Amino acid sequence: MAGVGFELKRLFRARTATGHLKAYSYSAIVTTGPFALLTSMVLLIQTLFQLHGTAQAESAVYLGAVVYSFVFSQLLSCGFTIVLTRYLADCITVQHYRDVTPSLFGMSAILLVLGAAASALFFWDKPLAFELKLLSYLFFSELLLVWTASVYLTAVKRFKYLILGYLAGVLLSVALAALLLELAWLSPAAAALFAMDVGMGALVLFFFLYVTSRFGLPKDGMIFAFLPYLGRHGRLFIGAFGYTLGLFLPNILIWQGSWGVLIEDTFLYAPRYDVVVFYALLSILPLTTMFVVKVETHFYERYAQYFTSITHGGNLQMIEDARKDLLYVMWFELRQAFEFQFVFTLVFLAFGNYVLSFAGLDYNSVNMFNVMLFAAFFAGALQVLMIMLEYFDFQSGVWRIGAIAALGNLALGLLSLYLGEKSYGFGFFLATTLALAYGIWALMRFAKGINYYVFCAQPVFYRADAGIFQKIAYWLYGEELPDLERMEKA
Repeated sequence: MAGVGFELKRLFRARTATGHLKAYSYSAIVTTGPFALLTSMVLLIQTLFQLHGTAQAESAVYLGAVVYSFVFSQLLSCGFTIVLTRYLADCITVQHYRDVTPSLFGMSAILLVLGAAASALFFWDKPLAFELKLLSYLFFSELLLVWTASVYLTAVKRFKYLILGYLAGVLLSVALAALLLELAWLSPAAAALFAMDVGMGALVLFFFLYVTSRFGLPKDGMIFAFLPYLGRHGRLFIGAFGYTLGLFLPNILIWQGSWGVLIEDTFLYAPRYDVVVFYALLSILPLTTMFVVKVETHFYERYAQYFTSITHGGNLQMIEDARKDLLYVMWFELRQAFEFQFVFTLVFLAFGNYVLSFAGLDYNSVNMFNVMLFAAFFAGALQVLMIMLEYFDFQSGVWRIGAIAALGNLALGLLSLYLGEKSYGFGFFLATTLALAYGIWALMRFAKGINYYVFCAQPVFYRADAGIFQKIAYWLYGEELPDLERMEKA
């Protein structure tokens, strides 16, 4: 999200209430816009189902396909996209643009192959109608491409194009769904999935066309030149995958319990639990907005100043002053962001009980919502800490946080499943608490020894990772394979 900072700084320089309001609004749109638009698309299509009197079974099939596509596309792509972000950052830093567009096609090819294999295994023995399987698979594949292409628009600071693309795709999906439901040429579930496939397909096309127009067609570039990064930065991959798995694993486990509902012998999910989790996760959107504002307008300036003092000949006193300033601002802004989110969590806690009661949720679900609110708060704070550690390239801390989140949710989720319905939600809460405690300790440990990690923990002689991915890339491209981490700016 580094690119959003330039626009935010321009807005904050106005030093007026209007300027500050615009800055926070801009950050909110950039950080939560895609999620809000995709969620709105699903809710609007469900509203169309109600207006057309669609059978509950059709609506359930549609919702099952959407939930599975969202969850498992995130799980499959999250590790790859975090490594891809690092690769793109290096490409842009050294102005090596030749392989940018090819990497989009290369990463997309890898994810599509993995997605096709996963979909084939999942749908192989399922009795769902073939056209619904096909449409669900297409939506899943398009989401993989959307998550991948979004990285490129974020990297080149084209946030307005990102939001406009999502908006156009959502509007097209909803409009086409309304038309198809009115014409009744397809079953309601098939009509809705087809409409979403068209809308998301248009979004993918828009993203790909923009990237190719910005960086050119992949004629001479190396499609898989990013492969060595999967080996060199595998700990980032593990951290992102572990965090995402920890986020969704409680849902997947509870689907297997007494609350699980099986749709067409294909999609298993737990509406009672999933709805509560969805509303709880909505409560942490303010933290995302506040964190981006604070990091991009205050922390990043001190971060850049500290490393500039090191790399551009600053004396020991300059480096020490920059270090103290950096750490003070970091902890101050983190504390402010967490306090800001805590207020919103309390607001959701106060009003959520009434809203959910009116929405028809029972007493146990409302009580679970109270627990899930704080679990979501801790999960949001954990993501913030992981991003801070990624800023400092403290990858050992990142992958351990991801591992604790995943393993903790697995163990405590199974325990909750064994103990029964009254314990649902506590496993997620305890696991995120453990991971957050380690995350805070890891950041404090790094901050205390930041000079050591920056100066002494680096290798004396640079040596490219010789893992399997490096060998594959070298086999493909030989001596022509660029080593971005040793290249100078063009």
